[in-house]
Amino acid sequence: MKLTFAYSPCPNDTFMFEPIVSGRIDTEGLRFDIHLADVEELNKSAFDDKYDITKLSFNAYTNLTNTYQLLNSGSALGRKCGPLLIAKKSKSPDELSNAIIAIPGKNTTANFLLSYAYPNLTKKSEMIFSEVESSVLKEQSEAGVIIHENRFTFQDKGLVQIKDLGEYWEEKTGFPIPLGGIVTRRRFTIEMKQKIDRVIARSVAYALANPQSGNEYIKNNAQEMNIDVMRSHIELYVNEFSANIGEEGRAAVHHLFENHPSVKKGEYITPLFVPESTKIEETDFLSEKYWTSRYENQLSGWDVGHITPPIKKYIDTLTDKSISILIPGAGNAYEAEYLHNSGFTDVTVCDLSAAPLQNLKKRCPSFSDDHLIQGNFFDLEGKFDLIIEQTFFCAIDPSLRSTYARKMKSLINPGGRLVGLMFDVIFPFTGPPFGGNANDYRGLFSEYFDSISIEECTDSIPPRMGNEVFVNFQSST
Repeated sequence: MKLTFAYSPCPNDTFMFEPIVSGRIDTEGLRFDIHLADVEELNKSAFDDKYDITKLSFNAYTNLTNTYQLLNSGSALGRKCGPLLIAKKSKSPDELSNAIIAIPGKNTTANFLLSYAYPNLTKKSEMIFSEVESSVLKEQSEAGVIIHENRFTFQDKGLVQIKDLGEYWEEKTGFPIPLGGIVTRRRFTIEMKQKIDRVIARSVAYALANPQSGNEYIKNNAQEMNIDVMRSHIELYVNEFSANIGEEGRAAVHHLFENHPSVKKGEYITPLFVPESTKIEETDFLSEKYWTSRYENQLSGWDVGHITPPIKKYIDTLTDKSISILIPGAGNAYEAEYLHNSGFTDVTVCDLSAAPLQNLKKRCPSFSDDHLIQGNFFDLEGKFDLIIEQTFFCAIDPSLRSTYARKMKSLINPGGRLVGLMFDVIFPFTGPPFGGNANDYRGLFSEYFDSISIEECTDSIPPRMGNEVFVNFQSST
């Protein structure tokens, strides 16, 4: 299923959601049509019910609870990170009362916080957030509310701060500043909303654990922003509330609703947040239904649509095309397709689900039906000269890894090999995929194999670069 997902090109959003764009995480069968736009444009699009998932200002959300529901991850809340009221020179409250104030959109939380601090201002001029500074410098506006990266640069342009609007909110309420959140359609089923919530949480968790992984995507959308400003932006707006808004963050949002001048209690739809789901039980990963569902939903987290370069490179070194080869947990089996088309005559694939085996048969009609095995790898019998590991080891629960290694040993002929790719990274989420590291693998497989080779993989596909090792284990007995 493909969903439309809209967020801003600002570094905090592109940082958090790059793992989704680049396929670095399990999206549980969901695919996304990504749209980038300024936050006020996103607010207006939300009023038009345009996107399935979107970033919007909490201020705008006060009028959209009938259409959308907040997710528990991906939000921008925090302390000392709110909008600033700036001008060319300091102004008193009386001077501000008749001044033209540039704002980054009437629906933004920045505008709400301005009204919270100065309830009597009436002359507001709406514009894109990036134009506020220029409007003040050119004296088209007498003061302006700046957000995002502009809070790091306004002083360099000779502007002065009149009030930190976020700090004023914190002093008056004691709550963190609720700037913006990620919402999805309220009409979706609870199962769908919770799935989306898990995927967003997984993306944020991955970004926080691998802060350099999305640099190229972030820079490409940062409109030539200085690298130091870009990093400061991310550090300021991506925090523990982004990973999970938590009780304190929810309380801040509820306080905004309860004290908003245009929101009447009982006239908005609750609950405001999608109920958090429990994690998928480990036994679900072992069911045929679970894996078939993922194939039918065209999940691409592990399926890159072709044989990966390290596996192809190894296969190209093989000269004996009569050797018996097994690919367990084969999925769509691009490795088997490559072997078959390269003239290897004894290739067997095994998968718990029938769907990927049928996909292979469609691509390779001459592939022997006798060598397509639907079933549990741990029930498999036979002997093989070579077993190729590609995204199977990472799909089974870590509690089964010793059983996996022992089973591999029993399936390999004397002198045979287990080769392939394994992750060399610990994921900050519940799998699959499940991560690991080279030292653990060496300790695990040395009990069952006589020759252990684990090398850094230098030709991984880009999303996995630096996170994989190539393993080559040989059994001599």
